[in-house]
Amino acid sequence: MKHLVCTLLYFLTKTRCFSVLCVLFLLSNVSIAQENYTVNDTIVSEEIRLLITTSDALETIEEMIQHTFAVEKDTLSGLAYCQLYLERGRKEADDSIQFFANFQMAYISFYQPNYKEALKRSYISARIAERMKDTINSISSNVLLGSSWYVLGVYDEALKPYLIAKEFSTDTQNTSYEIICLTNIANIRAKLNRYENALDSYNSILAILDTKEQPLSVQDTATLLSSLLGKVLCLSELKRFEEAEVTYKKGVAIAEKNDFEIFKSRFNVNLGKVYYEKGEYFKSLGYLREGKKVLKEAGLQNNLYITDFYIAQNLAKLEQYDEAIRLLDAIFKRAGDDTYTDRIEEMYALAIQISKSQQQKEKELFYLRESQNIIKKLTEKQLAAKDLLYEDDMKAYELENEKLTHENTENLADKKVITTVSVILVSLLLLALLFFYRKAKLKEQKFLAIIEDISTKTSAQKSPKEITTSTIEDEKSQTILEQLSALEATHFYLSEDASLHNTAKLLNTNTSYLSKALNTIKKQSFSQYVNKLRIDYVLVKLKEDAVFRSYTIHAISKEIGYKSATTFIKEFKNKTGLNPSYYIKKIDS
Repeated sequence: MKHLVCTLLYFLTKTRCFSVLCVLFLLSNVSIAQENYTVNDTIVSEEIRLLITTSDALETIEEMIQHTFAVEKDTLSGLAYCQLYLERGRKEADDSIQFFANFQMAYISFYQPNYKEALKRSYISARIAERMKDTINSISSNVLLGSSWYVLGVYDEALKPYLIAKEFSTDTQNTSYEIICLTNIANIRAKLNRYENALDSYNSILAILDTKEQPLSVQDTATLLSSLLGKVLCLSELKRFEEAEVTYKKGVAIAEKNDFEIFKSRFNVNLGKVYYEKGEYFKSLGYLREGKKVLKEAGLQNNLYITDFYIAQNLAKLEQYDEAIRLLDAIFKRAGDDTYTDRIEEMYALAIQISKSQQQKEKELFYLRESQNIIKKLTEKQLAAKDLLYEDDMKAYELENEKLTHENTENLADKKVITTVSVILVSLLLLALLFFYRKAKLKEQKFLAIIEDISTKTSAQKSPKEITTSTIEDEKSQTILEQLSALEATHFYLSEDASLHNTAKLLNTNTSYLSKALNTIKKQSFSQYVNKLRIDYVLVKLKEDAVFRSYTIHAISKEIGYKSATTFIKEFKNKTGLNPSYYIKKIDS
């Protein structure tokens, strides 16, 4: 996927007026610093410092920075220049300068790779572009932000910026950008095991490409083949094997016609996966080994990992355990500490399964420990990235509020007004103190009632749920609610996509029937139903999970499906009478 992201970012930056050197950077082997770099401004000469901090020739400054990265391959100097340029942009409140510096730093960080820094800088770039109402820069920033989340394995977060970029692309009727965004959206949905949705996205890409003038450009042909590859995998996972084979034949024919050997080999790998799902293991091995030859020659490491994993799966089914373990061990050795290796958790799960079949307890425990270590490291990196972004997000709001407060204070020229306001505030404060004790007592009672209610519900969960009574007459509504009750166990309501339409689709019904069932039996709208589930969930989660309690309110709201922290706080308070921050503080005390 990293290779695909690089290609997509290349085509995005190629359209920018300052992109020539960015393209050269992508096509060259740039000398990269260590991940945790520190910008050392002592390496900046006085002449360059003066140029960056005082010159009105902004285009010259930006060209020099890109030349430093792309041609001179001096990453440390380039980052130092960007830092100086960024400081100037902040001092002068110039959004264009701030965008350029942040985006360049995000771009370089992505390829180092230093994904946490790439996240931070691309997030800030996207916010600045939004403030500037610059659609093109918004698209490129959100694509880079989504790509950073993607390689960190945080697919739900990666989806959001890609959807934003796709919306901008559609609004501007720019099919090139739209295809790029749809490709990434499809890939992410496949990672989230949402194969039907991913398949819809791949078909949308293919439909757009069908309308383009033939023959297609090299870029569009590559996108076409990538979409067909993804489609084969989705159809395989959905057990639609005949369609998968037809799509494979179409893709291979296009790859052969355009002399794209790499794509042909990847199609062979994907068809090998199809035959594995069909239980035709020898046939699967034939296609996988054929595809592996070209991938090995090309040195596409991540593709080789996946191919060897698929081969190991087949060997395990054929009980050729020693050879399967040998392949898996080779993957683990080559991957090393790279927690971002695709499907690494599945690989360890297979190694554990084989060791168990061979009754090799020590190896089974070894792979289990290694797997847990990988998962722990990956989780820590993902949480650190989320915390960093949420922290910066909150700081941005705080800085904005400080600025507004300062401006408002300066505008209060009339001292009498200030005096009057002060008197009112003091009066209100005294009044608030009179009621403080009573309110604090009521809050304490509400908190204790919530804790007692959670304990009661936890005990009640040991007995089967009953969702209907003898008064229910609508059998269809009863059936829908039984299915909905079972769906609750998947925590579907924690997704931002948990709409009435999507939930009805999961239940194989329509929105009218689902809405009627909820209104008639539960006496709730769908929105009320989902909000209740989310708040019930977060009350228990906060009580039982100390790590979850350490999140910011903004982060907690995102984790349980709310797009806005304000909405979460409102719903939490409606149900409990308390603020989330108070509830967390009481649990920790």
